[in-house]
Amino acid sequence: MRAKRLMIQATGFGTGAGKSLVVALLSRLFSEDGYKVAPYKTLNLTPVTYIKDEKEFGYAQALQAIAAGEKPDYRMNPYTPKPLGNGKFDIFLEGRCIRENYNPEKDFIVGTLKQIAGLKEDYGQIKEAARRSLETLSKEYDIICIEGSGPAKLLGFGPFSELLEVANMETARIADAPVLFVTDNLDSIPGTLSYLNQEDKKRVKGVILNKFMLDELLGMGIKEKYINLGLKRIRQVYGGKIGVEILGILPYFEELSKLPDLDPLVSSAKISFGIWRKTINDVAKKARKYVDLNKIYRLMELSS
Repeated sequence: MRAKRLMIQATGFGTGAGKSLVVALLSRLFSEDGYKVAPYKTLNLTPVTYIKDEKEFGYAQALQAIAAGEKPDYRMNPYTPKPLGNGKFDIFLEGRCIRENYNPEKDFIVGTLKQIAGLKEDYGQIKEAARRSLETLSKEYDIICIEGSGPAKLLGFGPFSELLEVANMETARIADAPVLFVTDNLDSIPGTLSYLNQEDKKRVKGVILNKFMLDELLGMGIKEKYINLGLKRIRQVYGGKIGVEILGILPYFEELSKLPDLDPLVSSAKISFGIWRKTINDVAKKARKYVDLNKIYRLMELSS
């Protein structure tokens, strides 16, 4: 049976919107509901990686796998540029290093010639790796929960913009996945949608608002029943204004403030699997009531 797919992409600049957390949370919630879930991210630019069976890939995908109750697998992140400092990278494709100490500045002329000549060897490799990973994971899992890279659409950055296109909407096309945006600013939704072509725009089925300051409102003495009425009003008013349905409003989780970033852009400490298991368990318990899982399951053509 072919696994159902769901993709999470970010608006605005993308970094810090909460894609990694939302994929981890949904993977956990889907797993608790009886589904076998694989997290997935085509491209993860990160210095923090995980090594298993001599294959190296993004540590965030290992954490998402743990959240889903599964073993980390290199197929969950087939393309991993790993910054080494001084402008150099190791490039991993399907867990194996294909370029050591790669220097984009040194290779800029070669890259420019490739662009002019219309040769897309690197992009082609990434797409084929994505297809292979998604196809094989689909044979082993019920749901693949896919994370985009950076923002859903980034204009004006040349080859880097094109690379993010591969990791976002091109991946959504390969997976034939409905897309949910995650954002901490609902006003960014119309702008992001305006950059998409009609085919990609149709893929966007909803949005999850992240980092809603629920604890601050409770601390001000506002009763939870009134907060819930306010959240309902946000869904009604903003849903019509931004053109897509709000399928979740996640509060800011204090538990996460005590941990390093799930998916850092700079070198940082790793979250231990033991601490992560407890944290994601506690956060998932709180998060369940703030996400409309029934509608998300219907998007994937699954029963809740």
